[in-house]
Amino acid sequence: MRTHVVVETPAGARGLISGREPADAFESVPALRPWHWARDPARAHSRQHAELAVADRRTLLLGSANLTESAAHRTMEAGVLVTGGEAPRRAAEHIVELQRLGVLRPLRP
Repeated sequence: MRTHVVVETPAGARGLISGREPADAFESVPALRPWHWARDPARAHSRQHAELAVADRRTLLLGSANLTESAAHRTMEAGVLVTGGEAPRRAAEHIVELQRLGVLRPLRP
């Protein structure tokens, strides 16, 4: 089974995050494929701000937790777990479509 994770990058965040590359937190996950949002240069002030996880198209975690060192040490976060129904499947399909369109790109080839 392959695990996909979409992460912000320090370069993509344009100085809003610092420290290690967020994708480094997932180095020990077997068969991980890190992705990043390929920012549109025409939208200079846009930001990646999606916090969700989908498992097997059956479970969806929506939350506010950023996967950054700062968020782990200085903020309180919340989330909701959705099991079954249309939401997990549709979220997974949306991510696959963003990958297909090149909106999300592999972080490391």
